[in-house]
Amino acid sequence: MKKLEVKSVHKLITQEASCVLEDADVMTIAKEIVKDPKTRSVYVVNKENKLLGIIPVANFAECLFYEYIPDDLLYYKAVKPLELVTAKDIMLPPVYVKETDTLDIAFQKMYREGLKELPVVDDEMHVIGDLNILEIITAWIRRNTE
Repeated sequence: MKKLEVKSVHKLITQEASCVLEDADVMTIAKEIVKDPKTRSVYVVNKENKLLGIIPVANFAECLFYEYIPDDLLYYKAVKPLELVTAKDIMLPPVYVKETDTLDIAFQKMYREGLKELPVVDDEMHVIGDLNILEIITAWIRRNTE
């Protein structure tokens, strides 16, 4: 897969990346997540659609249901009431790929960060799509059945 680039597969599963503004509340984030059942992460952007961070779906669920999780396993610790939490409060630092990055680099980033999906950005950090782990697997299948 080293020679395949992100642009060759990043729209096989999802056509549009799931994004929310940095001041989005938890209800807005939740609605964005369930809009597409293939969503693995929601990308936090500013008003210019530039990537600021990532909210993996599993981390978001921890935020919503933190009271049921043992303290030593928590990603999100409640520091303010859930109704006051914004995307900026719970996002992880941005990890991303560009269309010209190779799939092996993309997989390494996903693996290193424990992510199942990465935003695809242009040179100005605008989110232009996403790369889902299923798209990388699809590329592997295609390559090994040709």
